[in-house]
Amino acid sequence: MTRPLTAAALLLSACASSNSTDEQLLLEVQILTRSGDYQAAARAAEAAQAQIPADSPLQDQLNRAAVEVSIASGLDVVRSLSFADQDDEALVVLSELEERFPGEPMLEAWRRLIQRKQADLWFEVARGAMATGQFEAARLAYERAMEFEPDHTLAPAGLARVQLLEDYRAGLAKDYYFSGVRDLTEQRLNESENSFEKSRRYDAESERTRRRIAEVRREKAQGRVEYAELLVADRRYAAARAEYAAAYRLDPGSEAIAEALAAMRVEAEVAALLSEAESFVLRSEFDEAELLISEAGERTVLQADVVEATRGRISSTQVDLLYQRALDLEHDFLFGEAIALYGEVLDGRDFYEDARARMEALETYVSEAARLYTEAQAAEAPAAKLEKLRQIETFWPEYEDILDQIRALDGE
Repeated sequence: MTRPLTAAALLLSACASSNSTDEQLLLEVQILTRSGDYQAAARAAEAAQAQIPADSPLQDQLNRAAVEVSIASGLDVVRSLSFADQDDEALVVLSELEERFPGEPMLEAWRRLIQRKQADLWFEVARGAMATGQFEAARLAYERAMEFEPDHTLAPAGLARVQLLEDYRAGLAKDYYFSGVRDLTEQRLNESENSFEKSRRYDAESERTRRRIAEVRREKAQGRVEYAELLVADRRYAAARAEYAAAYRLDPGSEAIAEALAAMRVEAEVAALLSEAESFVLRSEFDEAELLISEAGERTVLQADVVEATRGRISSTQVDLLYQRALDLEHDFLFGEAIALYGEVLDGRDFYEDARARMEALETYVSEAARLYTEAQAAEAPAAKLEKLRQIETFWPEYEDILDQIRALDGE
């Protein structure tokens, strides 16, 4: 099945089958141009210019046809770029065409069309910026729209509205600024900061307002530091750390606050270690407690006395436990073991509670029990033997086998 020939194809076929007249050559260029086959049209125009005599009245029309081929070809590129929303690139191509063919109505019409499109796009950008309170961006967008289309019907009114709003905001920024200055003078720091922040909301570029906000925050930071120092003096290191952290957020450029915050972090961690060590002491887990206390001692700067006091409490608690165990052994008549524990209690110290008196009393009991037992075993008369054993029974009833011996003698 053959395809139907286009008008351009039919013309070319006719020209090829007969001797082309000058008019036919010109018509060929025009038809190829209208059909959009710009490369073929350009070749046809070049061939026609070479074939048609220079003095032919058709030369002017042929030259115009060649210009129209170049313009149509260029505008085809412009049109494609613009439809793809590449308008900046389209305007570059259009400018090149205007340099080659100045004053061409088609080129001027396309420039107006693209510029109107760009103006409308910038107008929508401006409206969006206005809706979100970005007045500086809106002003620039309105101005850009008017650069593309100076007689835009809506952009000038939008620009005027932006100017009114900027003037109004500038007035508010000024009012809030001086309200902040008054509050700062009277040391109402929270109110002052709030006013300066509101001023900056209406004039974000004000360097003076930014400096004032920084000044207020430094003042507030100093108040936090002073309170933190009181907490440090009261040994409340975790609370002091929180205050220094708040001060540093207000004045992040302060090296002194940063150093104090770092120091308080260490001391708060040391305090936590000591608290955990105390819990181990309460559970009589002294080795674990000593490890934590040693770590705390290595890290602390301000709590060395607390570390030593905690270590002292461990020792005291250990001695308390030894003393209590010695008492328990004594009450259970395990005098030898009790004497040994009392010795540990008194190791390195002259006295502890009544440990020395108890130890000496037990040592006397042990010595006296041994003496009386020996004498009892040597006694020949049962009554004499029983008397010695009963003397031992009065202070050490579980000594050796005295109870068995006493029962045997009582039964005789």
